[in-house]
Amino acid sequence: MTDSNQHNDSANATNKPASHVNTAHGAMDELNHNISARIYQRFTQGRVITKLSYNKLKSQHVEDKDYTYLFRYVDAFTLLYKLIGKELEYNAKGEFFYINNFADSEIDEADEHALRTQSILLILGRYFEMSGRNIDSLSLDSLGFNNKDIEALGESDEYKSICRALKFANWQKAIEYLVNRGFAFDTSSNHYFLSSAGKTFLDAVIQAHENL
Repeated sequence: MTDSNQHNDSANATNKPASHVNTAHGAMDELNHNISARIYQRFTQGRVITKLSYNKLKSQHVEDKDYTYLFRYVDAFTLLYKLIGKELEYNAKGEFFYINNFADSEIDEADEHALRTQSILLILGRYFEMSGRNIDSLSLDSLGFNNKDIEALGESDEYKSICRALKFANWQKAIEYLVNRGFAFDTSSNHYFLSSAGKTFLDAVIQAHENL
């Protein structure tokens, strides 16, 4: 598999020679319409697509087939999304794909999604620190967090106020929001843990606050 730098290079078709762009045009014709439509639907739902997903029945990580397909045809997908006013992005640290939008209305919506996601993650990280646990445990499937942690968040007046400000009915809904967008996984036993994308976002938010 190619390294992450190649992903970042191929996510910027404007810097490529014409021959490479023509190759991407040709690859677009080879894209499977059903798979492409499914990937697009996930992106438009505000989801990220991580390299590893979680199989609840087998209780183990599995490689996401849509991620693999994006990885294989990254040049074609980069050009395809550019043609419809979007930009395919790849985060090498967290090994996940997402899209940016160029339209002002969509940018505003994306900013709201980012704010809600970052706020939830920041509160989770803060709660874990205050309870004497290592933040890294949040992203371990064997540890993570559970319903008791979510209930504890809901008992805090401060956290309840933040939850309402983020337009969630309760902290259970906030966690489901993370799961639905691919920033966390739920297991079959009321147990959750952050995906690679969730962990990457959490690290970035913590670093940003430390630099204030």
